[in-house]
Amino acid sequence: MPLTGWPLWWRLLVISAMWGTAFPMLRYAAAHMPPFALSFARGVVSAVALLAFAYATGALRGLRGGFVRNGLILGTTNGWLPNVMTATAVITLAAASASLIQSTAPLFVAVLSFLFLPQERPTPRTFVGLAVGLVGIAVILGPGALAGGAGLLAGLLMVATALSYATGTVYVRWYRPGSPVALSAGQQVFGAIGAGLLSLSFDAPAAYDQRWLVWGAVVWIGILSSAVPLTMFLSLVQRARATDASMTGYLQPVFAAIVSAILLGEVPEARVFAGGAVVLLGVWLATGRRDR
Repeated sequence: MPLTGWPLWWRLLVISAMWGTAFPMLRYAAAHMPPFALSFARGVVSAVALLAFAYATGALRGLRGGFVRNGLILGTTNGWLPNVMTATAVITLAAASASLIQSTAPLFVAVLSFLFLPQERPTPRTFVGLAVGLVGIAVILGPGALAGGAGLLAGLLMVATALSYATGTVYVRWYRPGSPVALSAGQQVFGAIGAGLLSLSFDAPAAYDQRWLVWGAVVWIGILSSAVPLTMFLSLVQRARATDASMTGYLQPVFAAIVSAILLGEVPEARVFAGGAVVLLGVWLATGRRDR
């Protein structure tokens, strides 16, 4: 029986709050540290924290043969690839806007479910929701994005990020690979390796010569915005419908906007609020069920 009701919603709230803080923290750190180095640093922090926790709890004992395969897949779809794209996007895109665009992940989950999760196949309402969500993204980016440039590229990177996370969500729901702790550790280890190879290839050593506030943001992102909520989410997605689990996207932008206003002084424009409402309407259309 899929997880529903309050047991589902308190998990969604906690996960969303932790993930939501990642965007303002990333925006601050990305102003000082290149995307590859930032993604590698946060991956290492998360991997160390999760490996230590997995070792202490015995989650690494008796690992199945799929540990490496799952780590490679999720380390890409939910690891280095979206981390690099997000770190690049938030250089020019406000934290709340980036979070709102990423909140379209449930739309892509619903579409991918059509191919890989027959028991959760979308209805025509799902595709209407997808169209509405895309309109919302266009409103968030504004007319300036039509001229191309950094704003449009940042928006497209966040759409690709949402698709990448959606792919990982559907994979976990389809394959149900077991222990969330071991799965999280594998994802972060292989995600850190992928980002590390990119950083080694393109970044100078000076990329890591940062003041303590930047490293504090990296540690926050690695543990409280990655390791902890990721473990909770991977457990949730194996117990709830994929589209239900991905509804963290409803709540993430709220927390991202609040923390951004407090820490960075970024108050979203009215256009961003309007576009966000359209995006969340699309997500609701795509993931809602008539029996709710």
